[in-house]
Amino acid sequence: MDTQTRCLILVVQLCFGTFPVVGKVALDGFTPRALLVWRLAAGGVVLMGLACLRHGRAAWPGRADLARLFGLSLLGVIVNQLLFLEGLKRTTVVNTGLLITVIPVATTAIAVALGRERPTRRRQTGMGLAVVGVAALFLLRGASVGGQHLLGDAFIVINAISYSFYLVLAKGVLARVPQLVVVAWLFMFGLLTVPWLALDVAWVPAEAGSREWTALACVLLFPTVLAYLLNTIVLSRTHASTTAAYVMLQPFVAAALGIALLDERPGWREGVTAACVLAGLWLVSVPGRAARSADAGRSGA
Repeated sequence: MDTQTRCLILVVQLCFGTFPVVGKVALDGFTPRALLVWRLAAGGVVLMGLACLRHGRAAWPGRADLARLFGLSLLGVIVNQLLFLEGLKRTTVVNTGLLITVIPVATTAIAVALGRERPTRRRQTGMGLAVVGVAALFLLRGASVGGQHLLGDAFIVINAISYSFYLVLAKGVLARVPQLVVVAWLFMFGLLTVPWLALDVAWVPAEAGSREWTALACVLLFPTVLAYLLNTIVLSRTHASTTAAYVMLQPFVAAALGIALLDERPGWREGVTAACVLAGLWLVSVPGRAARSADAGRSGA
């Protein structure tokens, strides 16, 4: 991976890492579905405008690719964003940042299951350890139907799995369709769902003050337009599991902002989960000695 791609990945994670905090503030004035509408509208208009200016007629892919892009939009934008916002409304910033680290593990598992990547004992151990860590957050809290954060945590986990499918399946389309065009259509297809999802909600609620509107602007700029655009560029240059592995940086960004701005304090349960998940992610994302030796051999050939 070249330096430019690595820097882009870091910027992407910083942008996404702000979402739990600024999204939590915005949700004080907006409902999750209203916030979703704003994200879809901003992403669709801005990114499609840029795609048309940059690529002209090439911004309109063929029917087969449009069908694929609609499926990717369901996984990577519509289901993903709706569940994330509904989950964020019901859980804490720290939990949200922690549970989205399911993405690297789920992405690796899906890529292996679909034959896109090779299974190894190291990866299987890492995935198992991370799953144990996520389960611990539920069980150590005394998980039960109606628990304070259980439903929100579950929404975040399902959102992460949906996004993982998107990361794996998007590679084929990105090989044929320009990166900017792909992300623009993801949001445009998302806009088609607005009549079914959010026509009955207040997009400009009276209870939203300057603090909530400022937070909304940050949501639209950083974890929406910039993050999706740059992440699409990164995904076209790297393996899906490599892109997903860097998600492990998001909990630290979210936790730091949550502690600084929202006065949240993680407890020992979150610490147990963090240790298991991060250890599992390290096993999944960092190659073992055999893999490094193989890479060195290929480099020398």
